[in-house]
Amino acid sequence: MFRRMYVLIAVLTVALAACNANEPSSIGFDAIPAEGDPAQGAILYEQAINGTPACTACHIEGASAAPYITAGYADLAATRVEGESAREYSFWAIAEPGRHIVEGYGNAMYNQYDENLTPEQIADLIAYMLSL
Repeated sequence: MFRRMYVLIAVLTVALAACNANEPSSIGFDAIPAEGDPAQGAILYEQAINGTPACTACHIEGASAAPYITAGYADLAATRVEGESAREYSFWAIAEPGRHIVEGYGNAMYNQYDENLTPEQIADLIAYMLSL
């Protein structure tokens, strides 16, 4: 019983440490390729890679901690921040999640995707999200 509690506390501590989403991105929007591969992005969206959680760990229908990313995402992302395209908004949402917090949600997104994914992988992930 106590061992499970200690393990849970350790996991939560690590998760919260990774959620300091106010850190500036280690890469910039201009560093990602102009186009990504949506098929590769779908794989990244569904699976954890390089120590990062899968997007589906939080962005699922009915989730209270993160908005559900579904069909029509590109249109919605294009209207989130004036002066930012859907692609640029999506980049910052991944690379600097504390930059734009969706109303009704907190600043708890994992913030090391830009350190653990390559610029190409981020472009692929964005291409997939925009294809929904």
